[in-house]
Amino acid sequence: MHTRQLLLRTAERLFADQGIARTSTRQITAEAGISRDAVHYHFGSKAALVLAIVDARTEELRADIERLFAGNVPDGNVTIHDIAHAMVVAATEMAEHETGRYYHPFLAALMNDPEFRHLVNSRATPESEAVVALLTPLTPGISEAERVYRVGCALVLILSGAGNRGVAEWVSSQVDVTREQLLTMLTDTVTSVLAGAVPTSATPGGPGRGAASHGQATSHGQKPATASAR
Repeated sequence: MHTRQLLLRTAERLFADQGIARTSTRQITAEAGISRDAVHYHFGSKAALVLAIVDARTEELRADIERLFAGNVPDGNVTIHDIAHAMVVAATEMAEHETGRYYHPFLAALMNDPEFRHLVNSRATPESEAVVALLTPLTPGISEAERVYRVGCALVLILSGAGNRGVAEWVSSQVDVTREQLLTMLTDTVTSVLAGAVPTSATPGGPGRGAASHGQATSHGQKPATASAR
């Protein structure tokens, strides 16, 4: 593996595990087993290295992410639950593949870093444009801004809930739960976010938009999942 590629892969893994701010260029080069000046030579700065990871990995994984997402969306009569399921499956399969296992944790690290979170755009999450397009005819009563906001919130949930990290790891440490239950619960939660489900009790005055939104969510095929407490 060439030095530049080795730096990209090593930095992506360390950023995913530790966060960007807590990872130094010296640690990256030491982990990679190469010269301390390699980051400066190949990228110029840590910020340029972060941007290079986004560019390289987006280009490399874009086709796989889009294929995984599109392959799990039905040909017709698409529901919000179908969209959520496709998003979760694509993220989970990517997280379990050797070439993509650190990509979503790396994106989560980006989103938690004020200096670099602006890099998480539609290029870094290529399926987001397809999600918005599929969601549009299913949510005619909301603005485009709210639709994009819901998709963004759903992606944040998936970034932290897919694979064996983040929320999934925490839930597994609290209760006995299977991988299938975790995926079902994540899909149901993402469905609710995309549909805009709000408990009736949380809406001032009782019935109204909250009740309507909740009805909309439950009409899209959510399936309850249970986990037994330890």
